[in-house]
Amino acid sequence: MYVSQVRVFNFRNLADQSVELSRGPVYITGLNGNGKTNLIEAIYLLSGSRSFRTNLSTELSRWGQSACSVFGVVTSALGTEELGISLTPGSREAFVNGERVSSISELLGRLSIISFSPADLMLVKGPPAGRRRFLDRHMVDLQPGYLNTLMAYQRALASKSSLLKQPYVDYQQLIPWNSLLAEYGGKIVENRRKFIKQLGEKAALAHYSYAALDGELSLELESDLLAPHGEVHAEYIFAQFEKAASREIAQRSAVVGIQRDDIKMTLGTVDARAFASQGQTRSVVLSLKLAVIELLEEEKGEAAVVLLDDVDSELDQARSDRLFESLLGKPRQMVVTGTSTPPKPLCKHPELQVLRMSAGTVSPN
Repeated sequence: MYVSQVRVFNFRNLADQSVELSRGPVYITGLNGNGKTNLIEAIYLLSGSRSFRTNLSTELSRWGQSACSVFGVVTSALGTEELGISLTPGSREAFVNGERVSSISELLGRLSIISFSPADLMLVKGPPAGRRRFLDRHMVDLQPGYLNTLMAYQRALASKSSLLKQPYVDYQQLIPWNSLLAEYGGKIVENRRKFIKQLGEKAALAHYSYAALDGELSLELESDLLAPHGEVHAEYIFAQFEKAASREIAQRSAVVGIQRDDIKMTLGTVDARAFASQGQTRSVVLSLKLAVIELLEEEKGEAAVVLLDDVDSELDQARSDRLFESLLGKPRQMVVTGTSTPPKPLCKHPELQVLRMSAGTVSPN
């Protein structure tokens, strides 16, 4: 799977242009602030996911403009397709082969992308919301239909939250929403639990190759909705909503649900979220990303596109070399940004394409 061309219009600080990309590794060099990250962000949007940098589409348009668009040519096992996304205030439209489709979700599964950027280090040390986004984003990559369950839960939660804001709320009014949340929440928690188990097994193997001395990496879902022995039962979940009803009415907000889930990350016997060093944090994040790549490629039967934004600024030489050696172990498109020369493992690749970014414009190096 690879992106052979990307076209941008009014996107961030990029000049309106069409960029041709190699199907192998691509290295984009240039000084910071010239638009390297913006270009790989544009490529990422073609997968149908939101930006890996912001949830606000208004931030994606060039200063002074209200709309922007990204189009790209993607080749995969499905054939060659042109995918596109157009963003205007309050609206996101998707296109396949020049035709507008009914929903952004129709882009899901057509382009498998994994990104790594310095912001991903917050996966370990940051708040639980970032870990939940990581979970859900890649679960949708694997099973696009999972998005419908997530959206159904969020709609029910929004309705319940609106009800709880009312001056007077009777428990009987909450029952229909709690029933829906128990139904959809059970499906989501079960999917998250299974995904974390698969992810944890592969991440542990990757982590052993990076940092065996740090202790074994293990992952576990933390959720209000899991029964005491880790099972998922709709009856148990509904009972948790019932127990929380008086607190929710008093606090006028939902205090139980998947919106409180987290991933426990343990190195040996230590909670990595609280006690991992900077180097350990980097190794954990790399292991998680490599595990996702492996899961996605097993599911799709072909290599995903990998976007690496300024990784050399965050990784020491040994970790950087091992990362690239892992990724170069099979043919795949990698788009890498940096401020100097390509990392040594990339320089050895016979199909390496080097581009230069200057003032928002891409040119051959």
